[in-house]
Amino acid sequence: MQLASAAQMRELDRRAIEEIGIPGMVLMENAGRGTVDRMIQILGPVAGKTVCVFAGPGNNGGDGLVIARTVHGLGAFPFVFFLVDPEQLQGDAAHNFAILKRLRLPYQVLDYSEKMLTLIDTVLTLNRIHPMHCLVDAIFGTGLARAVEGRFLDVITGLNILRERHQLPVVSVDVPSGLNSDSGAVLGSVVQADLTVTYGLAKPGHFHHGGPSVGRLERVDIGIPTKVVAQMGLSGSLLDRDIAHLLQPREKAAHKGANGHLLIVAGSEGKTGAALLCAQGALRSGSGLVSFAVPQDLNPIFETAIAESMSVPLPASHRFLSIDDYPLIESTARGKDALVLGPGIGTEEATAQLALRLYAEISSPMVVDADALNILAAHPEVIRKPAGPRIFTPHPGEMARLLGSTIEAVQADRLAAAQWLNQDMAADSPPMITVLKGAGTVAAAATGEWAINGTGNPGMGTGGMGDVLAGIIGGLLAQGHAPWQAACLGVYLHGLAADQIAVGRPYGFSATEVAQILPQVIGTFIKPFNQENIIC
Repeated sequence: MQLASAAQMRELDRRAIEEIGIPGMVLMENAGRGTVDRMIQILGPVAGKTVCVFAGPGNNGGDGLVIARTVHGLGAFPFVFFLVDPEQLQGDAAHNFAILKRLRLPYQVLDYSEKMLTLIDTVLTLNRIHPMHCLVDAIFGTGLARAVEGRFLDVITGLNILRERHQLPVVSVDVPSGLNSDSGAVLGSVVQADLTVTYGLAKPGHFHHGGPSVGRLERVDIGIPTKVVAQMGLSGSLLDRDIAHLLQPREKAAHKGANGHLLIVAGSEGKTGAALLCAQGALRSGSGLVSFAVPQDLNPIFETAIAESMSVPLPASHRFLSIDDYPLIESTARGKDALVLGPGIGTEEATAQLALRLYAEISSPMVVDADALNILAAHPEVIRKPAGPRIFTPHPGEMARLLGSTIEAVQADRLAAAQWLNQDMAADSPPMITVLKGAGTVAAAATGEWAINGTGNPGMGTGGMGDVLAGIIGGLLAQGHAPWQAACLGVYLHGLAADQIAVGRPYGFSATEVAQILPQVIGTFIKPFNQENIIC
């Protein structure tokens, strides 16, 4: 699913209206009627029920007026609360207000009089006269860029009270009012919607941080021609089932050597689990072979922990990895299809020197995770000089260190943070991709492509999940997926595996369990092996 920023959506609207000749009133009509269709589909018939519409100052308010008129035609009892003087509305919204007046539909203008102070009582009175179908939030759309305040803040608070305390469903028009549609940031306060109906294309803000205020998201085609969308060259998307087309059945003669060999350079005293979880992710995602390069003193752990893996004990490395073992690791990396560097390696000086040299000199595709990211953060001059394709997998804390910023700043605009490599990159630089982990994981390539993950759940907030993800992405790289494909597919499958577990256990499951269920998850997208011609 493609995603569009607020600016891109405005441009799509402009092109549809000015270049194609589709009247804005038609787009607004399609938006409002499409919203009513979804309201009925999800919340039930509107006939005989009250629909309260809270209309703001722009086209979002105009959409709300179409909704009021449409439900009136279906036998509902609409009541419109204006947060601005409706006589001051402009353009298509003004036209729809004129229609509302001719139909003599009831409305009230909210200000700092008693009308505002008694808003909740007024809504509850309407609910007693005719049962409430829903409250429609048509206050602000994608254009909001400042914190809500004054009567707007009061109405948003009132809507949330009516939803929480009185169980009245809330439907938001395009985006919940108060939500930045690009960054997902809450601008002072935000409407908590049960259903959000968005127009044309979904917006990044619907998915950042897991979209906690969005509720169920539905998309309505408002009539912008597909040709116009294609000409925009949108670079953002949602990671959904469409990404699974990258999973293909294997040839009957496929063998372990043909299915990729991943080298994992990981582990230190007290942190061997990170490396082992990484290997589980790689093996369960389909990597044919997995080898470890590990400190010699820790090798017995690796020899016995995962029977399907191999290990290379590093003689100069004892409790942690050492630069003195670079020649052995470099020779071991030859012939490997991909590497994972970082899980559990620590930041000892000898380890840091090793990580920096591997990053700068090994040309194989590499997932850079955990302490390897912290090491790079301390040596920013190295970051834009990799020897080969690199996929960074930071959590917000590691991302903040890479940026020399704060976790709060990263979380305030996760997409912008993940796009940190988009500037000052050489034209001939190998692929460099950032996977910023968290609710609504963001993948961003230095070439400009970006995606937000639609899978995953709060139960994943436990140790080792990132190690498994690094292994999944590394395993997909080893199997021959291009770096961008491996990053996006890995993120999607990782979250989907956890989602399947969370159906019965919302939390309390482990990273190991997520890795273990991956083959079943992958199997849902690949036609089962055909045994019809086997003679037993």
